[in-house]
Amino acid sequence: PEDLKYYYYQPVMLVFFVYVKVLDNTIILANITVVSGEDVPNLDKINKDIRKEVDEMTALFESEYESHISESEENYFVATLAGYVAYMDEDKLSIAWQEEMYSDRDSGVYLRSINVYMKNGVILDNEDILAIDDEFSVEFRQKSDEQNGEISYLTYMTDQQITDYFKSDDIIVFYTPKGMEIGFNYEEGWVTVTYEEYEKYLKVF
Repeated sequence: PEDLKYYYYQPVMLVFFVYVKVLDNTIILANITVVSGEDVPNLDKINKDIRKEVDEMTALFESEYESHISESEENYFVATLAGYVAYMDEDKLSIAWQEEMYSDRDSGVYLRSINVYMKNGVILDNEDILAIDDEFSVEFRQKSDEQNGEISYLTYMTDQQITDYFKSDDIIVFYTPKGMEIGFNYEEGWVTVTYEEYEKYLKVF
């Protein structure tokens, strides 16, 4: 979707702030969603897991890129992470992370999602939310062509390959006011499809 900034349920306040890491030709810039509220179970764990995307990007830089950056003034590393509240009500919270990473060696664009069951503060495993099979993948391909136009990478995938993406940590799934956004990250980016009627595919919620 072009705009992931949807309205959200008001009683639980969400605060946005900027996290910056600057080192020579390096910057990691993020706006991190922070959940607050006296009646939210496991609040610290929820916020820790939400921030995990930023921590992992920082760890990636330090382990894979930091020494390389110091070798030349022409080397660089830039990452931006934007966390948006895609949906929130009394029962559930969905956050979508739009992530971009560029360096003199490589680059990547990703969409990650976090889903929280607010009544008990449990963060759901995205791979366990939907019941996916090859039949679903066939429908997903058709819906993607209708909503996104032809994506060549998707066109050349087999139904089984699409199913495999859905059953891996590359899966993208989050609620929106329009329904549910479902898709996956792949080598050249990410693709999602809006499902207004999604209940038949759910394992939970």
